[in-house]
Amino acid sequence: MATKTFTITIVLMLLLSACISPQPVVKTRQYHADDAPKKSTRALNSLQLKALELMNRQQFQQSQLYLQRAIKIDPRDPLNWHYLAQNYWHLHQYAQCREMVQRAEAYSQFDADLQKANRILLQQCSEQ
Repeated sequence: MATKTFTITIVLMLLLSACISPQPVVKTRQYHADDAPKKSTRALNSLQLKALELMNRQQFQQSQLYLQRAIKIDPRDPLNWHYLAQNYWHLHQYAQCREMVQRAEAYSQFDADLQKANRILLQQCSEQ
């Protein structure tokens, strides 16, 4: 049941993130759908969903606050860093975007799709 809830949450996060305009990254699958839920998953997912909702409303600075809280809960979750990088991209803060992508990369070594998304975002940050 927890895995089903986790998967549904990830799908909702991806759907919300797909609504962000402009979308800097194409996501190719559900990130971490097969991961076992962590002890802090509910709080972490809640913060990530709220951050994505705020990003969708182009409230990027408020979204950053939720992502920074999520990072305090799980600093090794690459999605937190990736979403924070997207926030910086939308704010045209490309140096911070590159730094956050590098952190996301450090924790996404077992997720080829997230690595691909990170490379695309890093390229977009570097072009600016």
